[in-house]
Amino acid sequence: MLSAVNKQRPRRVAPAPQTTRYRLLKPLLVAIGVVVLSRVVYHIAGVRFDVSSLPWFWQYVDPALLSTNLAQSLWHLHSQPPAFNFFLGAVLALLPGHEPAAFVACYLLVGLLFTATLFLLLVEFGVPDRFSAALAATCVAAPACVLYENWLFYTYPLAALLLAGALFWQRFARRGGFVDALLLFAIACLLALTWSLFHLVWLLGLVLALLLFHRRDWRKVLAAAAVPVLIVVLWYGRNLIQVGEFTGSTWFGMNFSKMTNSMLTVPERRALRDSGTISAVSMVPPFSAPGEYDGLIPKPKPTGIAVLDQEVKPSGVPNFNSAVFVPVSRQYGRDAIRILAAHPAAYLRGLAESYLLYFLPASAYLFLDGNAVHIKGLTRLESILNGRFVYHFERGLRQTRPGRYYLQGFLNTGWLLIIAYLLVLILGPVLLFRRSSLITHRSSLFFLWFNIAWMTFVANALEVGENNRFRFVTDPLVFALLAALAFGWVRRRSRRVQSATLQ
Repeated sequence: MLSAVNKQRPRRVAPAPQTTRYRLLKPLLVAIGVVVLSRVVYHIAGVRFDVSSLPWFWQYVDPALLSTNLAQSLWHLHSQPPAFNFFLGAVLALLPGHEPAAFVACYLLVGLLFTATLFLLLVEFGVPDRFSAALAATCVAAPACVLYENWLFYTYPLAALLLAGALFWQRFARRGGFVDALLLFAIACLLALTWSLFHLVWLLGLVLALLLFHRRDWRKVLAAAAVPVLIVVLWYGRNLIQVGEFTGSTWFGMNFSKMTNSMLTVPERRALRDSGTISAVSMVPPFSAPGEYDGLIPKPKPTGIAVLDQEVKPSGVPNFNSAVFVPVSRQYGRDAIRILAAHPAAYLRGLAESYLLYFLPASAYLFLDGNAVHIKGLTRLESILNGRFVYHFERGLRQTRPGRYYLQGFLNTGWLLIIAYLLVLILGPVLLFRRSSLITHRSSLFFLWFNIAWMTFVANALEVGENNRFRFVTDPLVFALLAALAFGWVRRRSRRVQSATLQ
């Protein structure tokens, strides 16, 4: 596939002149103006930035440690990549007493970056300037974007960063500039250091793909990727030295256990434990308090490092970066693999549930409810536009009437979301294999398709519970790709009509 694309390499276009840049300024400012106005309207409706997650979210280091002992805490952070906790710690340490205002300002800036990047990406794909501005403003002013923008978590910044990565990938495909490649891989590095799902394998996949698509520029690609890849490798290596795992997060075992262990009934788990297939650890629900594992896993000795020795945060929530959870998660992982072999149907149930959750509207997420209640009408409208028309779901039916449970789950999904993702996932490889006038620089299509496929297949294969939040990160890529294909089809149709008229 890649060799076929490489043979048909498009002629490189020179950078846009200054007049083109000024031409884009007006529609971009209009799009930003619409987004800013929408934020005022949402604020009047009652939407406020939610910082309540800071003291207790599992992914966050205790705020007291972030503000007073940031370097040591990040250096021994084995449960998460460090970037977002670094951001939190920097705000807490530099702006004590003004943290909420600082977070609001940062996320508003991310929203403006989101708008500008989506607009420029659509323009790069050949969508007319005015339509690009209208589409970008519509996307960023939608309820889901607003709800995630007003929640202190890394989902919204990651969506904006992934769009920026797509933009620089497209620009490198068009111009072949070293700076574009460098910015692309710097963004990819930041993604990998923020969320462990953007694994080192994902990063190396991007490098390899760009090398294959642009073989003549292999020196530029390797030079641009060298430092970002090295940084991620060193971070993984630090975890290998400290806890014995070459990874960005030591939670894999607990996460994957939810896909297998949590899909079994208690009698099924007990039978597996009694037969020696799984350990007593798997009789405890994943992500339980440290005390639940007393006597099941040898307790690590105190290290003198607060972020490892602290078992419970001051908020009363377990510290899942405690040294206790390294062997606990490892044991869950071993047991999950054994359950997969002994009861593959359990994993299939987990897979079905992850996809049912994945295609729920992104705004239908527990931690957004505090703001969603103020814009019920808009979120309901957005759900309808996503293709969701049913809102009755009885989770208690999972064990008693699983057939009815999964049918209800399917009826609750956004059917139009399913159609959009299927369309993109199927059309992507087709357009990469075959030359088409629907899209210019087919290599630029790969970044969008690869990330959509990575999220759809890898994320759902490994974890269940928050899958519609995962999907939000790639929704803008689907939106941009479908818009580019739609306008490409319109252009091709217009040419055919003009050709027929001239004949």
